[in-house]
Amino acid sequence: MFERFPQRQILAMLTPLPPNTVSFCLKHLPAQLTTLIILHASTVAAAEYCATGDHTDAPKYPDLSLGDKVVLSADNVESDPINSRQFRLNGTISIRHRDGGLQAENAIYDPLTDIATVDGKMSYESAGLTVHSADANVNVKDGTFQLGESGYEVDSGDVISQGRASEINRDAEGKLRLRNASYSSCPAGDNGWRLNARNIKLDADAGIGTARGVSLRFKDVPILYAPAFSFPISNRRKTGLLAPRFDQNDQTGLEYRQPFYWNIKPNWDATFVLRSMSDRGFQLQSEVRHLNRIGTWTFNHEVMSNDNRYEPDVSRRFSRFRHNGKLGERWFTQVDMSSVSDKDYFEDLGDTLNIASITHLQRRADLIYQADDYQFRTRLLSYQTVDSLIEPDQRPYQQLPQLTFRYDKRLERLGLDSSVDAEIVYFDRDNSVTGSRIDVKPRAEWTINRPSWFTSLASNLRLTRYDLNNVDDADRGQFRAVPQLSADAGLYFDRFDAVNKNLLTFEPRVFYLYAPYRDQSSIPIFDTGALDFNFSQLFRENRFSGADRINDANQLSFAVSSRLINPIGREKFSASIGQILYFDNRRVTLPDGEASTANSSDIIAELQTEITPQWSGGLNLQWEPTEGNTQRSSAHIRYRNGAGKLINFGHRYLKDDGEFIHASFAWPINEQWSVASGWNYSLNDNKGIETVLGLEYDSCCWAFRTAARRYITDDGDDTTTAFFFQLVLKGLAPVGQNVTEVLREAIGGYTTSNQ
Repeated sequence: MFERFPQRQILAMLTPLPPNTVSFCLKHLPAQLTTLIILHASTVAAAEYCATGDHTDAPKYPDLSLGDKVVLSADNVESDPINSRQFRLNGTISIRHRDGGLQAENAIYDPLTDIATVDGKMSYESAGLTVHSADANVNVKDGTFQLGESGYEVDSGDVISQGRASEINRDAEGKLRLRNASYSSCPAGDNGWRLNARNIKLDADAGIGTARGVSLRFKDVPILYAPAFSFPISNRRKTGLLAPRFDQNDQTGLEYRQPFYWNIKPNWDATFVLRSMSDRGFQLQSEVRHLNRIGTWTFNHEVMSNDNRYEPDVSRRFSRFRHNGKLGERWFTQVDMSSVSDKDYFEDLGDTLNIASITHLQRRADLIYQADDYQFRTRLLSYQTVDSLIEPDQRPYQQLPQLTFRYDKRLERLGLDSSVDAEIVYFDRDNSVTGSRIDVKPRAEWTINRPSWFTSLASNLRLTRYDLNNVDDADRGQFRAVPQLSADAGLYFDRFDAVNKNLLTFEPRVFYLYAPYRDQSSIPIFDTGALDFNFSQLFRENRFSGADRINDANQLSFAVSSRLINPIGREKFSASIGQILYFDNRRVTLPDGEASTANSSDIIAELQTEITPQWSGGLNLQWEPTEGNTQRSSAHIRYRNGAGKLINFGHRYLKDDGEFIHASFAWPINEQWSVASGWNYSLNDNKGIETVLGLEYDSCCWAFRTAARRYITDDGDDTTTAFFFQLVLKGLAPVGQNVTEVLREAIGGYTTSNQ
C-alpha cells in the first residue's frame, strides 16, 4: 500500500542541519500546505530543489524557522498511492509545531487534518504537559489529542504533578479529561500520597483540578473518600473548601477549623472559618477583601454567641477594618480600626502568639498629601481601652484631629538644608486636662562632606502654644519657645591590608548640643515619654518623644567607631563606644521626675562581628561609670549555614526588670528529618518564660510538621500549653496550623528545611 519516495524527490538543504539529515518536499501536496520534512540518512545524493505542488512563488532556499510549519523528522517515509496526502513515518520520528511536538516509533500523518496516528510508543510535550502512550491520535497544530492507557506529567510552574489514566483527552481549550486516573506530586513509584478518581479534569488556565469518585491515599492508607473533590494545580484563586486545621491548647481544648474561600469577583474575595473548640463552643471568623481604583479594603470579624468557659449567654466578638489607598497622584489614605468585646478575648481566643497582652486597640484614619518638597497629613486617632478597670485618666489621649505639615528644601545658593515641621492637634480624654497644641519647628542646617571628614552646624527654634481646659485660669494659655543649636563633626581614617584585602577604619565623632532651660512643669503630658538611652541617643537633639517636653542641654557627645570591611564590602567587624559630658544640670523632667546632676552619661558600647561565614556575634552594653553598675546589656552568638543548621544563644540584663537567657536551634537530623527548639528563661525568677519544640519531616512531595509551646500567661502566674500540627501534601492545600510561623516567632532566623 505504501511506497518509498523516489530519490529524485529528496531535497538537500544548503542551510546547515544536524549531521546525517536531509529534507524533502512533496510535489503532489496542495500548495497551501506548509509541511517541512526532514529525513535521516547516512549519505546525501545529488540534490534538486522543488516547490510544494504548483506554488511557483516558493523561496529558492527553504525557510528553517518554524513559524506555522509542521516539521517532521524520520528515518524513512512511505507514501500511500491511493491516499497520497497521508504518509507513514518509520523509525525514530519527531513531529513538531511551534512549542509542542511528539516523538514516537511509528506514525501515520495527514497534512490536511494535521492528525498523527501513533501505533507505537509515543511521548508528547506542550505548554507544561508531557504524556506517554502507545495508542494516540494527536492534532499537532491545535494540541488536541485522544490517548489510551497513558502516563502524564503537568508542570504548572508551582508544582510538578504526575499520574496515569486509562484514557486522556485534551480539547481545543487545553482542558485535560482523564478516566480511571491517579494524581500526585510524588515521583512515579513513590507512595507518599495519591489521589485516585473515576474522572479527573485539569484546567491549566484556571489552575483547578476537579475529581469525581475520589479516594485520597497517604502511604497507601485511604484517608479521604468523596463523591467530588476540587484541588489547585497552581497558586491561583479558587472558590471552595480549604484544608482544615487542628490545634490543641489549654485555653480552648481541641480545635477544629474548617475554612471556606469565596472568589467573588476578580477584585472581591472572602474567607469564612467555622472554629469548633471542645472547651468553649463554636466561633465564626470571616475576612472580606476588596480592591478598587482607590486602594485595598479588608474587614475581619469574629463572633461567638456563647462561650462555655465565660459568662453564660454573653456574645464575644472582635472586628477590624483596614484600608490603604491612593485618591490621586499625590493623595493617600490609610485607615486601621479595631473593636473587641472584652479584655480577656485575646488571651482566651487569640489566634497569634503576641496579642494576649494587648490593653488598647488603636483606631486611626489618615489623609496624606505628598508633594516634592512638603507633606500634609490629617489624622483622627482614638483608642478602645480593652481593660475597663484602667482608670479614665490613665488611658491614652484621643487626637481629634491632628494636622501635621513638613517642608524640606535645599537652598543651593546658601548651601543650607532647610525644613519646617508644624503640628496642630486637639487632645481629649475623660476626667483629664484636655486642649489643643500648636507646635512649629523651623530648622536650618549647613553641612560639608569630604572623603576624610564631615561637619555640620544646625539651628532650630521650637515654638509651642497650648490652650487647655480643666485647669486653673492662669494655666489655660501657655507659650513656650526653645532655641536649639548643634554642631556635629567627624573624621574618617582607613588602612588597607594588602595581604588580606581588608579595609580597617577608625572614625572619631563629636556632637555638641545647646538648648536653654524653660520651665515646662505646668504643661500636661499628652503624648510624650522619655526615650531609651542607646548609641543613637548620643546624637539626638531631644531626650523626649513628643512635643510636651523639650530638653535643656549644654552637652558634648564623643564617640569612636571602627570597622573591618572585606573586599566585597561586607563588614566583618564593627565596634563603637561613646559618652555624653554634661556642662549643666538637666532640669526639664517628666512629672514626678528629678533633675539630673551627673557630669556625664552612662557609657554606651556596641560590637558586632562575623567570626567566620557561619559564626557571628554581638554585644551591647550600657554602663554607669560613677558606681560601676551595668544598667543594661545584651549579648548573642549565632551559628548558621546553608544546610538548615541554626544555633542562637543570648543573654539579656535589665537593671529594673531582671536577667534572662535565650537559647534556640534548628538542626537537620538527616535529609528528611529536622528538629527545632526555643527556650526563654528568667534567672531572677528561676522559671521558664517560654519553651517551644518543633519536629519536621520533609520529602519531595509531602511534609509533616508539629510543635508544642508552653508559655506564661498574661497574669504571670499560670502557664498555657499549645500543640500545633500540619500535614502538607504538595500540590494540595496544607492541613493544619502554620507551624513554620509558630517556630519563626520563637527562633530568630528560622526557616523550613526546604527554604
